[in-house]
Amino acid sequence: MALSLTPSQRNAQDIRSFVPTLHTDVYPAIDPSAKRLPQPFTVVVLGGSGAVGGALARSYALAGATGLVLAARRLPVVEDVAKEAKSINPSIKTLAIQCDIGSASDVASVANATKAQFGNTVGAVVVNAGYTGAMNNDITLEGVEEMETAFRVNTLGTAYAGKYFIPLLNESINTTRVFIGISSMAAPIISGPIAHIHYSASKFAQVRVIEMINEQQAKKGLFVASVHPGGINSDFAIGMPEQLKHLLTDSPGLAGAFCVWLAQNQERVKDLSGRFLSSKWDVDELLQRIGDIVENDLLKARFSV
Repeated sequence: MALSLTPSQRNAQDIRSFVPTLHTDVYPAIDPSAKRLPQPFTVVVLGGSGAVGGALARSYALAGATGLVLAARRLPVVEDVAKEAKSINPSIKTLAIQCDIGSASDVASVANATKAQFGNTVGAVVVNAGYTGAMNNDITLEGVEEMETAFRVNTLGTAYAGKYFIPLLNESINTTRVFIGISSMAAPIISGPIAHIHYSASKFAQVRVIEMINEQQAKKGLFVASVHPGGINSDFAIGMPEQLKHLLTDSPGLAGAFCVWLAQNQERVKDLSGRFLSSKWDVDELLQRIGDIVENDLLKARFSV
């Protein structure tokens, strides 16, 4: 007998399979080395020390970025990522800097350092820092510190990045200007084994921050989006239940390549600005749905009435 799904569960299922073809690794249509970014082009990755952060750095290096700023709490790790990016693209100039994205002053310092070294060449800012604690499906079991940290990092961190980096993007000589928040498929769900309040709710709030930035900045030509990176077996998944870890089969490179593809194809994707996107979705099939997306204002957080 088929299981009866609640409207919320159907919605989450529909979002995951928004297009027929789902990818787990980089494929030709989003190969970052296939198309060169505008020159000069500096990319900032806030949270550049994890699996996705490293993949973003490699992908932008492959696409010919001329400048790369990597910021995270673990400075030695981002320094290593910067060296790796330079081995891929020897001409890229890098800046590795320590930063707690949940600290407004830290984010402001990174923005100031970016402007000092790279001037008006910033073309992309990707907010990749994230936090999750123990996964509990009962709010009475949630730790207060976990809740506070999740909203500080996942939600406020994105807002701080917008406050301090959007001025740099708006001052840029690049016509390609992108602000991306690395989100999660946990954002649109309210039940299930990974629906724990401190993470899901803070990621949902992050999606709303991205939507509001889009409303405020769209007329200035800035492209913004929330991007689900896929299910990645990284340090970030340590707290995930063991019975679910077999689902973590996606390459970090998929998210990196997808974010670069968004920057490389601004004219084609402009109507996707402000929306929730998944790096797993086949991009050709996604583009085929743009008419439907615009007409029905899909892939946004909404109250049902």
